[in-house]
Amino acid sequence: MNRYERLLRDLDKAGLWRELPADESSAALRQLNSGTSAVWWSGGGWAADGEDLAEGEVEDWLRGMARPLADCGVVLDVTTSSGPWDDIPAPGYTVTVNGSPLTLYSTDAADPHLPLSGDPWMDCTLMPAAELNRLLAGAGSDRRLALFWPGGNDGFAVLGPADVLRRAGAVTTASRGEVAFVIP
Repeated sequence: MNRYERLLRDLDKAGLWRELPADESSAALRQLNSGTSAVWWSGGGWAADGEDLAEGEVEDWLRGMARPLADCGVVLDVTTSSGPWDDIPAPGYTVTVNGSPLTLYSTDAADPHLPLSGDPWMDCTLMPAAELNRLLAGAGSDRRLALFWPGGNDGFAVLGPADVLRRAGAVTTASRGEVAFVIP
C-alpha cells in the first residue's frame, strides 16, 4: 500500500465520508483511487501538484472546488490577474480570489519567468489554500482545506470537517524532509 492509499484509508477511518450515503462514498473513493478529483456535498479531494500550480494552474485548481465551497457558504470568484506565461512580462503570478489579489510570487525584472521565491511550488499551494480557509471561517463553516505533502508533485488537497482532517493528518507521514500535513 502506497502513502496515497494509506491516506485514503486514514481519511475513511477518521470519518471523512461518514455523512455520505454508502454509494456516494464508494464512488468518491473509486474516483480518488483512479487518480481523478472527486467532489461530494461540502467536500472533495484534488491533486495539488506544486509544480503545476506554480506554472499557472491555481485558478483552475480553485475553480474545481467551487461547488463544494458553495455548499459550505463560500461563493468562489477567482481569476488570474497576472500569470507566469503572460505574453507581456508580468511582475509575478497573482490570482484574485473574491476580489482580493493574492500575489503568489513576484518575478525578476530581468527574467520575467524567474520567480523570486524560495519555494514557488509551496507558495502556490499554501497561499490559495489559506485564502480558502479564511473564507470558510468567515462563512462560519467547520470545513477546511487540508494539504497533504504540499508543494511537491504528489501533493493532495482535501476539503472536509477540520477535526476529521486533523485526525487523518496526525498519522500521515513525510519522507525526504517534506511537510506531510497542514491546514494553512
